[in-house]
Amino acid sequence: MLSAATVRLRRHSGAMMRFGLVGIGNLITEFAVFNLLMSAGLAILAANAAGFLCANLQSYFINAQVTFRENGAAAPRSVGNYSRFFLAHCLSLAISTIFIAAFADRIGPNLAKLAAVGFGFIANYSMSALFVFRGGRGDKSGSESPR
Repeated sequence: MLSAATVRLRRHSGAMMRFGLVGIGNLITEFAVFNLLMSAGLAILAANAAGFLCANLQSYFINAQVTFRENGAAAPRSVGNYSRFFLAHCLSLAISTIFIAAFADRIGPNLAKLAAVGFGFIANYSMSALFVFRGGRGDKSGSESPR
């Protein structure tokens, strides 16, 4: 018999994979905006926040359409859902800001930002699955339905 944790992991593995693939595009957007704004003279932490915001908007719409689909339809999108998505993903912004502030002088801003990616991925998927795109899925605990 499979443990409850194994069942939950299996139930979320497909969505986590899609979330990761969408995240690659978001990462490209975030780094492009970050580097463009830094090269234009914007302060490094302001460029980080602007890159995050652009990627976050992109991430919300694509993940609603691709990752957290329900019965073949995109997950519901609304200002309230985006607000929850944005707030949930602010943890990722905090992580990248801390890494950049702590390590940019030693290893460069791009490597510092890249070092935060793994931590941000885990935090972002967890918060998205548990608090943003959970309505109407699976059981009443808010977990995603199996695919």
